[in-house]
Amino acid sequence: MGDDLKTSRPILLVALFLLVGLLTVWQQAETLRLGYWIRDREQRLAELERERRRLEAEVGRCKAPAALMERATALGVVLAVPQDWRVLKPGQAAPQFGERVVDARNPGRP
Repeated sequence: MGDDLKTSRPILLVALFLLVGLLTVWQQAETLRLGYWIRDREQRLAELERERRRLEAEVGRCKAPAALMERATALGVVLAVPQDWRVLKPGQAAPQFGERVVDARNPGRP
């Protein structure tokens, strides 16, 4: 019985060292894998941030008045000239589209 304990102890120590070694190698491999994954995510984040800045600049260009006029002209949209404001009193009918409006304060001027 004592002999079995003496021979099994070195085997147990070797198995324990082997297990610790395997766990250390696994931990290093996992750390390396996670490092690569984090690097890939950071690169993707930088790429998306560049794309966001590019798109924000494009939206700014598209909202510019000159760009809007150019697009409207290209689409054949003609902007109407604004007409004078007319204040309606209660019970007074609104003018129909195309109807000439005469200003009561200045009847000679449409």
